[in-house]
Amino acid sequence: MKNQMNKIWLTTLLLTGAYAANAQEITPPPAPAPGKPELLASGQQKLPRPPKHGQRPGDDKGPQAEEALKLTTVKGIVAGSIANDRFEYNGLSVKTNSGTIAVMFPPHLGEQIFARAKNGTAVTITGFERTNPESKKEFRLVSLDANGSTIADAPPLSPHVPTAQQQKNITATVKELNYSPNKDVNGFTLSSGERIGIPPHIARQLNSQLKAGEKVTVNGFLEPKRPGVVYSQSITMIRAQTLTIKGQAYLVR
Repeated sequence: MKNQMNKIWLTTLLLTGAYAANAQEITPPPAPAPGKPELLASGQQKLPRPPKHGQRPGDDKGPQAEEALKLTTVKGIVAGSIANDRFEYNGLSVKTNSGTIAVMFPPHLGEQIFARAKNGTAVTITGFERTNPESKKEFRLVSLDANGSTIADAPPLSPHVPTAQQQKNITATVKELNYSPNKDVNGFTLSSGERIGIPPHIARQLNSQLKAGEKVTVNGFLEPKRPGVVYSQSITMIRAQTLTIKGQAYLVR
């Protein structure tokens, strides 16, 4: 009798454990059928767009390739130089058989070019035409041959970064506003001669106060000379951090 009760108790225990194990087991949902779009929280999933006529799948992905530029070569005599709004020389006036053209180059090539292509020098220039921000046609230099030497458009050298930027604090009146090639105000020149750089969006916000004759206090950092650049004027350039006009200070960034 005792053995029979033990068997009943053991059988009951085993059945209870099996039921509990089955109760804890979670059946995963069935996987979606291949090729069948599923509904997401934001709506129905979009199917891949079929390629356009003449395209292979994936041709329309990624950045678009730039058009290959056609290079041309011009010969002439250097007749002058051109500087940008930062007083950096970045171009030559070259007199050719068909007229005078503006040949533009990156400012960091200035030292190399002016060492070999002074006024009156015969040059051969390879490059391409483009339209500048002022909607004028200009010739962009790729390489220049002068006096047996070739100068090619190459990336600038990494500038030496000083351990600490030199800070300046100046109070003077605004002599004139300065403009970018897009005709946006990007700074101003002080009566003391320093040229102050500010972002165009700051200039737009302060357009009613920032004008010639206005007294300002500028706190900022001296901009070091960039390697390879030749300047048309000797001038101190400061990147403004704060401007104070009529007792009100503004953060510039």
